[in-house]
Amino acid sequence: MARYWGIWTREKLQILERYLTAFNIAAKRSSERIYLDLFAGVPDNVDRKTGEAISGSPRIALSLTNPPFTRLHFFELPGNARKVEDALRARYPDRDFLVHPGDCNKEIIDALKDLESLRWAPSFAFIDPSGPDVHWETLARLAAHRKNQKTKIELWLLLPVDLFVRTLPVEGEVSVRPEDAARITEMYGTGAWKHIYAARLRDDIRADDAREEYVNLMRYRLETILGYKWTHPFEVLNERGRPIYHMIFATDHPAGTKIMTSIYNKAAQEFPAMRRKADRLAKERQLQLETGSMWLFGDDEMSALLPARDDAVYAYRYEPPWRPLGSKSGD
Repeated sequence: MARYWGIWTREKLQILERYLTAFNIAAKRSSERIYLDLFAGVPDNVDRKTGEAISGSPRIALSLTNPPFTRLHFFELPGNARKVEDALRARYPDRDFLVHPGDCNKEIIDALKDLESLRWAPSFAFIDPSGPDVHWETLARLAAHRKNQKTKIELWLLLPVDLFVRTLPVEGEVSVRPEDAARITEMYGTGAWKHIYAARLRDDIRADDAREEYVNLMRYRLETILGYKWTHPFEVLNERGRPIYHMIFATDHPAGTKIMTSIYNKAAQEFPAMRRKADRLAKERQLQLETGSMWLFGDDEMSALLPARDDAVYAYRYEPPWRPLGSKSGD
């Protein structure tokens, strides 16, 4: 059965395809290039507005041929794993890939053991859960896999902030179910997110501020605990311009950070919801300048949102994460 997705899914996958293409070109001198897809999804995906087929991440990774990934590992729960396996084998009968049925947080252990002799190979992991379903321990295993190498496995991680924020009520009954709190703690590998939630309950920070703090906490831990040199956040918006989740790219390689910065910039120019948001902020800024009223955003924040030129080129640039709210170390 096909899954139906909004335009933001197509846009996200477009970024993935662009980066994987550049990744393989940059790594073409290596005899091995490894791709890990921890939440492979279902074989058939459809744009719910247009009815057009959308190539999911496994097909995108397998479709790259100049050069291709040499080994690919896909992870999916047993109910869908067989469907993924059959669909991909029919389409790519000669490719070297494995579909791991089961919880990726458990299956990744054996998969990385199988790749032990290939630690030297350039490797990329796409981590795209539908909720707080990836464990911090899994991220740590991926980061540690290429020990004694110059760089770690690159990660592109979906952080479903708006999904799990819905389980953290701020009005009325504010009791959080223990199982929800446990899932979020397992994803971060720390209970430090509770400082952010407490600040939100006290009304010390707004909803948008809390969202940024949750994203920052993950970035901070990826850099300070797991040792990634750069983490690049990308806010994914729906058709109405509302944020629905963030993608966080983690890398140690200067080429990786340069390439993804360029791709993020291109996406900010092309994706309609992002352009509308930036245009709206630009108009608000101009209006407030003309009326002399106070602007709610600082100049540094505006420089990342407003057109750099009249042709609406929006500038993304790396900014390091800050010390997490209410925490001395992010632990």
